[in-house]
Amino acid sequence: MTRLAPVPRTLWPRPLQDVLEGSRADGEGRENLFGTLAHHPPLAYAWLGLVRLLTHDGLLPARTRELAVLRTSHRLGSAYVWARHAEHAAPLTGLTGAETAAVGGPVADHLWSAADRAVLEAVDELVADADLSDDVWDRLSAVLDEPRVVELLMVVGQCATAGMALRALRTPVGGTT
Repeated sequence: MTRLAPVPRTLWPRPLQDVLEGSRADGEGRENLFGTLAHHPPLAYAWLGLVRLLTHDGLLPARTRELAVLRTSHRLGSAYVWARHAEHAAPLTGLTGAETAAVGGPVADHLWSAADRAVLEAVDELVADADLSDDVWDRLSAVLDEPRVVELLMVVGQCATAGMALRALRTPVGGTT
């Protein structure tokens, strides 16, 4: 049961409607996220700016970003974030259906590249401990340069923030407002 129903689109401030229109390339299904954010428009604009940077204008390869988002949303039980990314974003990055499904299982159960494994294990440690062991840090920094490591940490953090909020609010995955 939704704890805070998304605001109907007709009641959103015009700038929030414009941001949704401007993000059409992100596919259908964003309306409940935007409708939830419409309860706090200044926060919506600020947060959506960060999300735009991390998901469209960042330095990370799209595949790396999606692995991090999928693993974070899986580990935190965020059905909304998982569904949005597994159904729309992951296929656009070249992740196969089998790889997307494997993100939700033990890392050792799939034959990941060294880079993918480092990213997935980094997410696991961040979600569990809010820190990285020296071993995972070394493997991660061997496959990503410093700006991309910083960006990866921020992607995981913003995904965790959104995933927790949307889960706690019981924001519905499907449907539109």
